[in-house]
Amino acid sequence: MKKDISKQPQYLRASVARGAESVDRSGGTFGAGVIRGVSVITRGEALGHEMWIDQDFLSDVTAAINGSEAASGGIKARFTHPGLSSDGMASKLGRITDAKTIGDRTVADLNFAEFATKTPDGDLADYVMSLAEEDPESFGLSIVFEFDQQAMNEHETENTSGKPARFVSPDEDNLNNFQHARLTRLRAGDVVDEPAANPNGLFHREQEIAQEADSLMEYALGLSGEKPECACLSVDADRVSAAVSRFLSRHDLTLVTKGDDMPKDETPADVPATETQLSSEDIRKEFASELSRFTEAFGATSAAEWVAEGLSFSDAQSRHIGALNAKIDALQAKVGELQETLNSIDTGDREPAEYGEGNDSPQPKRGGLSSKIRISGRNYEDN
Repeated sequence: MKKDISKQPQYLRASVARGAESVDRSGGTFGAGVIRGVSVITRGEALGHEMWIDQDFLSDVTAAINGSEAASGGIKARFTHPGLSSDGMASKLGRITDAKTIGDRTVADLNFAEFATKTPDGDLADYVMSLAEEDPESFGLSIVFEFDQQAMNEHETENTSGKPARFVSPDEDNLNNFQHARLTRLRAGDVVDEPAANPNGLFHREQEIAQEADSLMEYALGLSGEKPECACLSVDADRVSAAVSRFLSRHDLTLVTKGDDMPKDETPADVPATETQLSSEDIRKEFASELSRFTEAFGATSAAEWVAEGLSFSDAQSRHIGALNAKIDALQAKVGELQETLNSIDTGDREPAEYGEGNDSPQPKRGGLSSKIRISGRNYEDN
């Protein structure tokens, strides 16, 4: 069955190209450093997504970077995906500019802004440049983009023939005949400090959980109407959404978006004293903290299930204790069964050994286990 890629995480990853031109710590658009010749995307299979990156896609990525209307040019660069960092705003690095397609790769320059040297997480610019200089294989770039499903379907139709109809990729290296990716919008490039899945730095898969979790929270908080499939997290999005609603209700919380104005007919004094208004980001952090608390106490599987059910922590503790007691009872019952089995084993020697006259050696009575033992060369007829 063909995989439905229309809802797949749209994150791609490419490592710094071997033999990158240079790292200039005082150069670049902002004068705060630049890594030249960064590999942005590579032709080949999009691992884990069943899409194929061809030369047309590379050209589109190059054009998107160079055709940016942003004042600083290019696309924004960040440190890791926002879903895996403490704060997506704090992870900004600068801009990716001056792209060009060379053979099977699109390469560009990563320009660091001054603010990247003064983030809450430290001097990220220095860290990334040091990583590129000292261990380039641990450095990767993951572009964030939106693909054009309609254009992909049209390309597939153009290259479908035969009876039965079958798509055959025009790229002879695409042996699995994956759909060819087509670009709608290039949003950002995220620097990651883990090795790529292959030497050429193709798509990465580690960030899918973060993307899926982010989509799940958007759905649960009512920020998106599209239900995520949650293949990585193995939870039902509707149950999580219901759990979030119960969580908000239990804590008398109201979800508001940053920048939302208070309704004109409602002043702060009109808001019930027991009700607290939090932004979606505040709710996200509080819910994530609660989930982490459950996971640490009860394990990931039980935590996901019980949070989705809307259990309070004390109720979850009671259920956890009940489950542990049930395991203890089962083990005790098993021990009892084993003890009964041991007690029922008949060894055959139920009576003490007897000593014959003039013989210091114990003479076991006939019968039992000893009567069944024979030693080679010994005469047993007179015994």
